[in-house]
Amino acid sequence: MQIPIATYRIQFTPSFGFEQGKAIASYLAELGISNLYASPILTARKGSTHGYDTVNPNEINPELGGKEKFAELIAELKHLNIGWIQDIVPNHMAFDSQNHMLVDVLENGSDSQYRDFFDIDWHHHYPENQGKVLAPFLGKFCGDCLESGELQLQYEENGLTINYYSLKFPIRIESYSQVLTYDLGRIRDKLGRDHPDFMKLLSVLYMLKYIPSGEEGRERYDQIVIIKRMLWELWNDSPEVKKFIEENIRVFNGEPGKPESFNHLENLLNEQFFRLAYWKVGNEELNYRRFFTVN
Repeated sequence: MQIPIATYRIQFTPSFGFEQGKAIASYLAELGISNLYASPILTARKGSTHGYDTVNPNEINPELGGKEKFAELIAELKHLNIGWIQDIVPNHMAFDSQNHMLVDVLENGSDSQYRDFFDIDWHHHYPENQGKVLAPFLGKFCGDCLESGELQLQYEENGLTINYYSLKFPIRIESYSQVLTYDLGRIRDKLGRDHPDFMKLLSVLYMLKYIPSGEEGRERYDQIVIIKRMLWELWNDSPEVKKFIEENIRVFNGEPGKPESFNHLENLLNEQFFRLAYWKVGNEELNYRRFFTVN
């Protein structure tokens, strides 16, 4: 092990990655630097300027150059006899939709394969938080955000999400039935009961009735993949089914000025494994360990 004599810290960013670090390596050697002290290099939120907001601890950040450029930098440092000191953040990750482990927990709750990766109190003393992850990111109380139209249901290839500006929260698979069965007769009458697209939609709804949980975790994931794939195929291949889903989403998103129009979305939110809340309640009601008291 090389004992550091003189260190030089580099803050890697998307605009100063491994390639730029390699370019100054010989200069650092001339200065007498024995060790390069590197900022976090694991995948962080896109555009991160510090790297402490990790979203994937199993990957070298592609925005810094990825594994290939990292290997080239390390080879150059070894050639110059410069050691490496790594700044890491093993005790926290970013609460962000880019964090696929967290998204999995928000979507699957205690059935998530990553539930033990996070220190979550699933039996919190606040009844509203039991079985849920508190998400205190709203600029005002949840009801106010609902009625102002700031919370929006959206559908894309990865599934249904509740969006609050740039934040996306995944809808648990069991809740898809709420959206897909709303006014189901409309699409049945439009296509006909025996139409292949309607039959495929019914197949999705049937599968949604029997989602495995608990010890059947692997089967749960397999079934979720199948359901999402079938639904996405319908979305792309059947204009009528796509229109049906779009119209239902529009209904669920309500109309500002008509409080009762948000009842569907409120009921949907109440079913989730996360609880959206005003940011000011975080310190009092938080039910997971976090490093910074910043929402």
